[in-house]
Amino acid sequence: MTEVLLRVHEIALEVRAWTERAAIKAGEWDSTDLCGWCAIASAELQRRLLRENIKAELHLAMRGMSCHVYVVVDDHVVDVTATQFREFRNSTVVLEHHREVEYLWYYQTSQVFASGKDLRKHQIREQWPREQIAYG
Repeated sequence: MTEVLLRVHEIALEVRAWTERAAIKAGEWDSTDLCGWCAIASAELQRRLLRENIKAELHLAMRGMSCHVYVVVDDHVVDVTATQFREFRNSTVVLEHHREVEYLWYYQTSQVFASGKDLRKHQIREQWPREQIAYG
């Protein structure tokens, strides 16, 4: 793993912990799967990565009425809320090259956002549940 990806992993672990605390504060007693927190966590992850001058994009995957947001850095999927999916139930952070996980619907990109602000605008326009909208 490159030095950049090692730093990405460290930041992702910090954001995972931040998201778990936010979920508990929001009244979700079982914050372990973080279902519904993907956009909020991914936007926070991207903010922190950009602060460290690490190029990161927000990606949205859609299948029917289901959506998932995650971050991509150097062709690697970075996902701090993947515990909501059976395949990653025991993984606090997913950091995999996109070719390794692109067979999963929730890593098949349908849209890319340059910023959390752009993602938030999209979510509001598409009427996502208010509690799942990325922070401004």
